Amino acid sequence: MKIGIIAHQKDDFIVKEGSDRPAFPEFQSTYDGYSKPHDTPLNKRNFVYTPCAPIKEFTQLGYCNTEYPYPGAGFNTMDRSDGLSMKNGTNDTVGVMDTMGWRSGRSDVCIKEGTSYWEIEVVKGGSTPQQDEGEDTLKGKESIDHSPHLRFGVTRREAGLEAPVGFDSYGYGIRDEALESVHEGKLVKQLNSNGMKLKVGDRIGLMLTLPTREEQINQAKEYAARRLEALELADNNSSSADSAAGRSDSTSSNGGPMRKRPKVWKPSPKGFERALLQEIDYDDVIRDQIAIRYKGQLFFESSDYVKTTKPEYYSSDRRERQDYYTLKESSLNVFLNGVYLGKAFENISPFLPPFSEVQYNEKFYYNHWKNGELKPGNSNTEVGNENPLNSKDAFHTVLRNKYVNNNRLGYYPTMSCFNGGEGRLITAKGELKHLEQAEAHASNSTVKTLEELFAEQVSDDLVWDLIDEIEEEMGTAAKKTV
Repeated sequence: MKIGIIAHQKDDFIVKEGSDRPAFPEFQSTYDGYSKPHDTPLNKRNFVYTPCAPIKEFTQLGYCNTEYPYPGAGFNTMDRSDGLSMKNGTNDTVGVMDTMGWRSGRSDVCIKEGTSYWEIEVVKGGSTPQQDEGEDTLKGKESIDHSPHLRFGVTRREAGLEAPVGFDSYGYGIRDEALESVHEGKLVKQLNSNGMKLKVGDRIGLMLTLPTREEQINQAKEYAARRLEALELADNNSSSADSAAGRSDSTSSNGGPMRKRPKVWKPSPKGFERALLQEIDYDDVIRDQIAIRYKGQLFFESSDYVKTTKPEYYSSDRRERQDYYTLKESSLNVFLNGVYLGKAFENISPFLPPFSEVQYNEKFYYNHWKNGELKPGNSNTEVGNENPLNSKDAFHTVLRNKYVNNNRLGYYPTMSCFNGGEGRLITAKGELKHLEQAEAHASNSTVKTLEELFAEQVSDDLVWDLIDEIEEEMGTAAKKTV
């Protein structure tokens, strides 16, 4: 196997008759009927963990992706807050103890394009009993704060799980109390429920619509082009300032005519950012998974996506700013027991790179780029510049890009529980009570269930496992022939 890959052990290939692989993790009871795995790593500190399995046929990478043998799609065992418990023996129902604040968990299904539908069943939560006329408002608020509650919606990879869905710009949530939509911690609108209150046993249907992948890629390319233009403008302004500062030194000591100094391009952080944007591959998938052993189990560890910061080179053109862009005709529609309540959100945020960036050691990769091998670019000369490597069109080798797609970019169905709240995620077509109403509402598009998307996701993982292994084998063979 490739250097750095952990070696196989004899027990890795021993499968007892009638047992599932990989085996379920050990669960620890938390409260009545609920438990949580205590020997699995959680997705936090910008790292993601997924189960993996050894495969002898992979001579280079040695391991492939796999899933826990649950009956179907549900909540991800590792993509949740540590305070969120799962109902014993299932992955579709989660809850928290009545002493806990908001805790969230994401589904293991990533929604990337098209129209998808799922339902949430209220197990414990919903609207609090209506106040009697003349009752103190403060007591009514205390009643809400001490009752079990749920929030449900969608989040991106960057959203935190120790707070309710919708508390930041990476999630879109709906409150159970008044069926209000929440984004960036602010109320967006109240859905028209016609006086209906959410109660135990009710089903909330959520239908997410996203544009096609081709449309999203075109938008991401436009955003990258605008950022490159802003970087070019910032570089030109910097060069003009440097020229003005050095103009007094350009005269000869004997009072002769000024001689223009040749421009010498030097690597800079802005040049590095330009190189990263220029090297985005919108069609490739870069997963960078590393197999590890954790408490006797095998997992892939990889970098997660991080919250982005505002660049320092903004100009007056808003088209270079991330918040200028939204996904065209995207929406999150809400149903209550089959009755359409309206659009909770429209024009939600895009997620393909460079709108998202993976955890990245900027200093390390910048120094590698700055001090690495320099090659001439397409335009090798400038006025007064005899060396093509002094041109800003010359390029260094980018060892690793932060603007990559690891096949997990998209929106995830997410549920948040508060003060004993419990909810169930329904993903299978046969268990969705109000799928027909959702399909009738989305007459112009095919509606997929989370169960169908999960099957496609597993197939994608199989394909990319094979591609990664073949690429490694070809790279090893090429090195041997040199």
